[in-house]
Parts: sequence; C-alpha cells; structure tokens
Amino acid sequence: MILDQREQKRRLLLRLKGIESKRAFIGPTTVQLHITDLCNIACRYCWYWAPGSALRPTGKNHLPFDVFERFARDCADLHVDAINLSGQGDPTLHPHFYDILRHLEHSFTVKILSNGTFPIERCRDILRADHIVINLGEADRESYRALVGRDFFIKVIKNIKELARLKNEFNPNFIIEVVFIETLLNKESLLKTESLVRKLGANVIRKKMAEFSDHNRHIMVSNQEEKSEVAGEWPPCYHGWFYSSIKLNGEVNVCCFMQRLTMGNIYKTGFKEIWESDAYSHVRLSALTGDPFKNYHECINCSAAWRNKEIGAQIEIYNQVHKA
Repeated sequence: MILDQREQKRRLLLRLKGIESKRAFIGPTTVQLHITDLCNIACRYCWYWAPGSALRPTGKNHLPFDVFERFARDCADLHVDAINLSGQGDPTLHPHFYDILRHLEHSFTVKILSNGTFPIERCRDILRADHIVINLGEADRESYRALVGRDFFIKVIKNIKELARLKNEFNPNFIIEVVFIETLLNKESLLKTESLVRKLGANVIRKKMAEFSDHNRHIMVSNQEEKSEVAGEWPPCYHGWFYSSIKLNGEVNVCCFMQRLTMGNIYKTGFKEIWESDAYSHVRLSALTGDPFKNYHECINCSAAWRNKEIGAQIEIYNQVHKA
C-alpha cells in the first residue's frame, strides 16, 4: 500500500515538527526488519554467507510470527509508512513469508530485499509488496554460478521477467529494482547486466560497492573500503525520527550502521514502547548535536549522510513556512 500524497505530506510535517519540538509525534518513515538468517546462495562478497566469513549464521533462525504480528500492530499505531523485509539471509525463505506479506500489504509500503530465487509460481504473491530489490551481479549463467556458488541464474532471470509481465495486471506501480554489487570479480559485467535486466522489464538497476570485510578484502575494488570522513562542522543526524532497524535477535537500532546502540528488544518489549522510550528520545537528541556520535567510526564514515542533508533542507523550508 502506497500512501496518497496528502497523507505522506502530513506525516512528513509531523516528523519535521517533531525535530523542531525535540520529540517524536509519530513513528519512523521506514523500519527495516530482519526476519531470517537462512540463505540458499553464498555470494562471495556477502558479510554473512561468503566462503570464509566469520559471521556465517546457522540458517535456522526465523522471526516468530506472533512477534511479527505484535510488531506490525505497533507500526500501524505509530503510523509507520514503510516496512523493508530483509535479513542475514533471504526473507522469502522465512517459513511464513507469504503470510507476512498478506499481513502487511494493506497497511504499509513494503519493500523486499531478495536474491530472486523464489519459486516462479510465487511471483503473483510477491506483487502484494510494492517494491523488490533483487541482487544480480552477473549477465551469464557460468559467471553467476562462480559468483554466488549456485546455479540459479535462469531462475532469477525468469522471475524478473514474470514479475514484469504480471505487474501490469495486478500491481502497475510495483517497482522491480536490480542491484549490482560491484567487486573485482564482476566489475566488467555491469553494462551487460544492465542491458539484460532492462530487456527483462526491470524499472531500475543500481550499482553498489560491496561492503568491506576481512574475508572479501581480496575481491574489493581498489580503495573502495576507504570512505570520506565527515569534515568541518558536525552535521546533525535525523535518523532517529525517520528510520529504525530491527535485527533477527529482536534488537532495535537507530540505523543499520550504528549497531552498538540497542534501544530495546521486540522479543521482550513492544516496538511502540521502545520507540517512545526515554532512551530512544535521548539518542535522538544526542544525534542532533553529534555528541557522542562524532567519536564513533560508524557515524564518521556514514554512507547515508546524504539523507540527513535532504532532511535538513526540508527543515529549512518548514521553518520558513511556519515561522514566517
């Protein structure tokens, strides 16, 4: 479900007003929810499932459906706009994934982050969401198998094509996005992959650098692990009003990058209670001044700083209109 423009604007104004008032009137725009650690491929650049990764999960953990239901109710009460279904594995492998989609489809904008290997007969169910991001890093079968360790290339290609065919009938606004994770192994394949997925009917193809870790250092594009640090006056961070991330173990974080600050756990406490807690409020206000965040590596090298600049510009417009 995509909100109409009037409701989107109303919620944006409430969040901007919250920043100015130093409180949260409603929930975040987006919550990223990890629902499983099971994956059926082993991408060589993956933090979790790549060969040699020290973070490799068991693949046996799934968010319990009753915990998910409580979380979804809290998100509806908080007027959360969007839920991103993700994980340390592929969310479509959760044993109740399609029940989760049906539960969310009428209340939130839903994005799925997937490797695209779900059964083709499930494409109609996938269209209950609003957006899918499919990871595809090669343009031919053999290169794909070498990159991810499994022979699923044809399946992924057929699924993208089938989604494009079905969307016109069942969900014309559905977005098919393909992400190309660039490494030394596949950087020459970008243009071919882009041409292929355009022909299949994808709406967007986006290049992204692989996330740096010790086990994939040897396939990283030169110097890509080096990120430009924040320089000059410390910019305020507004993620505490617009975003929240929930790991499979239930821990709630302010964002995907700052994992050391846990606001609570949805296995023990409702998400609404956590969002409205004094602890979360304290972190929001601290992030505005940068204290103590300016000492954290994750914040100094934040790859989502562009979003804060966008919100800062919106705040300026808000102040001009409401303080004139």
